[in-house]
Amino acid sequence: MQVVYVTSDVTYVRDNYLHLLAEVTDPRRLPPGITVQEVVLLRIPTWLVLRNAVGLPILGAPRVGFALLRNLLRARLSDPRVRLLQERRIPLYRCRSMNEPSTLAHFRQRAPDLIVNFRTRNIYQAEILGLPRLGCLNIHHGLLPDHRGTMCDLWAWAEGRPVGFTIHWMNEKIDDGRWLVRREVDVSGVSSYLDIPMASSRVEADALLEALRLIQEKGSGVGEPNRSRGLPHTRNPTAAQIQAMRRRGLRL
Repeated sequence: MQVVYVTSDVTYVRDNYLHLLAEVTDPRRLPPGITVQEVVLLRIPTWLVLRNAVGLPILGAPRVGFALLRNLLRARLSDPRVRLLQERRIPLYRCRSMNEPSTLAHFRQRAPDLIVNFRTRNIYQAEILGLPRLGCLNIHHGLLPDHRGTMCDLWAWAEGRPVGFTIHWMNEKIDDGRWLVRREVDVSGVSSYLDIPMASSRVEADALLEALRLIQEKGSGVGEPNRSRGLPHTRNPTAAQIQAMRRRGLRL
């Protein structure tokens, strides 16, 4: 089974997802019969990252802004993820979107069996979703079926709900498709939000490898129904909501 991993070149995970990528490209950890065909880095425009890195401290989230800036510099100057892939002889493909005509043409030629999306906000359209033989997976940072939307881990932490992630099949609806693996992340004692995606990334590797084994054994039909109980989708917090979190002692 030929697998393609997709992540953004700049994220707010402290190590820019280096730990996760190192674990799930390690040939000693991959289930038998599964190989990493390629890794895609989606290029986030520099102006957008800089705007967010400057704006987040103003809104009250200086730690997240600094993490973005640091990861931008590492991604542009000397990305350890690129060095890792070179050492492991795994091809790297860069693009702005998985829906670009050139990207679609590239993967028609490569013909992967499975595409896995790591914490990107790229909305996959029908053509790319239908291209891999088995389909596309997403790592969603909330516990489906109820925790949908953006910044689900932040809202769950702020509201005292279980924090975690779900690996699910992708379709044209956001946060939809059958789920394969759900994991809670231990956030006891955490006072800074940035510690949550970092802690999550250290659990996601084992969960993804488990999902790959399930698919290898049972095919694309594996998964549980993903039906929401009507909870609202979360969105990026406003400045007022961030300030309310800070007053409660939550560090952003």
